[in-house]
Amino acid sequence: MYSDWQASAQKEIARLMADVPADTDWKERQRILRSGAQCFHGGTSWGKKVWAKHCKAYLAMHGKPPPAKDVPLFAADITFPFREGTTHG
Repeated sequence: MYSDWQASAQKEIARLMADVPADTDWKERQRILRSGAQCFHGGTSWGKKVWAKHCKAYLAMHGKPPPAKDVPLFAADITFPFREGTTHG
């Protein structure tokens, strides 16, 4: 049996996306879903899990996410003892 949370998530996503044009890109769809997240789950952990699951399924029907930019985790001027070419004092 499908839980009330599951059915409610699908209904809420359908409501949020009802007026979205068909040619809307993936990032904009994701932004709309994120804007409606708090109203759905109210901060509950179970609600967050259900919302994420159904948003992921919805977005998968609308293509793949844009490729991630190759951004380094740390700036080049930050040195660590394990980074090659650094001197230890």
